[in-house]
Amino acid sequence: MDASRIAKEASRLLPLAQRVLKRYPFLTREVDHLATHSNVMFRVIGEGGQQLVLRVGSPEGNTRSNIEYEVAWLDALNRDTDLDVVRPIRTAGGSLIVDEYDPVIGKERPCVLFTWVPGSPLGNRAGPFGYRLLGQVAASLQAHGRYWRPERPDGMRRWDKVFYYGPELDPVIIGNPRFGHLFEHRRQKIISRAGELAEEVIRRSWVAGRPQVVHGDLHEWNVHVVASRIHVFDFEDVMYALPAQDVAISLYHTRADENRDEVREAFRRGYESVAVWPVEDDSQLDAFHAARQIMLMNYAARTLPMAEAEDFLDNVMPWLESYVRRHG
Repeated sequence: MDASRIAKEASRLLPLAQRVLKRYPFLTREVDHLATHSNVMFRVIGEGGQQLVLRVGSPEGNTRSNIEYEVAWLDALNRDTDLDVVRPIRTAGGSLIVDEYDPVIGKERPCVLFTWVPGSPLGNRAGPFGYRLLGQVAASLQAHGRYWRPERPDGMRRWDKVFYYGPELDPVIIGNPRFGHLFEHRRQKIISRAGELAEEVIRRSWVAGRPQVVHGDLHEWNVHVVASRIHVFDFEDVMYALPAQDVAISLYHTRADENRDEVREAFRRGYESVAVWPVEDDSQLDAFHAARQIMLMNYAARTLPMAEAEDFLDNVMPWLESYVRRHG
């Protein structure tokens, strides 16, 4: 989505955001566009000067039920732990989600108001120290998710296959002839083989392991750092997965870095200060990385402008090729 389209959509959704904010037990002094990803985020200044973030959801971005799981777990984490996690705020009527009708798309948009997350993203400058902190918070979140159970748990998303979002949110287009310009025959063959290898590891790991509630997208851009404390947000991908799969998500962006072993060891030290290391070996971690990459390749090809999708696929294919050479 280009800058002009982002600005136009944010401007169009501002009145909707203002209607949502009237449901809360305080007056709003200021509302402005903060960011657009799969959702549109607005920075909110309350009457007392407090900063908040309103997330205006997209019906295509997530299921309503998964948002319910997200806010329920966040509510429990804030109640049960001293972890620094974003907190959803209740309306005057006690709701954590506001469904507001958008006449342009003819659907309701699920909206959630969150506390402001201080600090700045851990991001690319994380290094060993940052990854040690990330490992510690990953294990701490898992410790709570191991025993927390939502209402109607059978409906929660499960990472028990490569394309775990399901066809309603993320239809698989890799073999679709319409996208043949991005997935030529040789590339499809490599992706197919990598997917078979990864799916077998996922299947075997689930048989032997114990799936539990995990963050589902805990990486260096979904945490902020203040001094030596990690503040965690973006729980929208909460799901049932193995602790090792959750670890793989946290380490995914370092899989091809020259300092991979150093940050992986730092993350493990942080994790083991809280819990037993859950990853069997590097081959299991590689399989989970391969599965995530294939899913992200499908998503990029489906949603990004053609030039951006081509660049993304060109950048990530070498790692997937090396995975198949090493394991297949």
